[in-house]
Amino acid sequence: MDNILDDMEHRVRKIIAEHRGEAGFPELEAYGVTEEQFDDYLFDKQAIIDDDDSLKKKYTIYSIVFLIPFVVIAFYDTTVKNTLIAVGSGIVLCFIYYLITMLISKIRMSRLNNEAIERYIADIIRFQDQQPG
Repeated sequence: MDNILDDMEHRVRKIIAEHRGEAGFPELEAYGVTEEQFDDYLFDKQAIIDDDDSLKKKYTIYSIVFLIPFVVIAFYDTTVKNTLIAVGSGIVLCFIYYLITMLISKIRMSRLNNEAIERYIADIIRFQDQQPG
C-alpha cells in the first residue's frame, strides 16, 4: 500500500525537486538564505506541526487530564453532585490544557519564524500553483 505524505516539508521539497532550474523558479540565494538554514528551518517547522498533529498523544493526554478529577473524587463520598463536579472539572482542565498547548505552539512558531524563508516557501508554492496541469 502506498502511503502518501502530505505535509508541508515534503510538499515544498517535492516542488523544489520538480521545478529547480526552470525559468522563473525562485532561487534560494536571492532571499539571503543558505541551503543549510533552509533545511534546518523546514525540519524544525515540520517538527512543530507534527507535534501539534499527533492525535494519539493528544487524546491520551486529554483522557488523563479529564480523569484526574474522578481520581480525586474517588477518595470522597461518591454522589451525583460530586460526579457532576468531576465532569465539569475535567472539561475545564482539558480546556486549560488545550489553551496552554496552543500558546506553547504559537510561541515556538514565532521564535522559529524567519521572514525570508517564509517568503521563499510562499513563492515556491505560488510558482507551483501557477503551473499548468
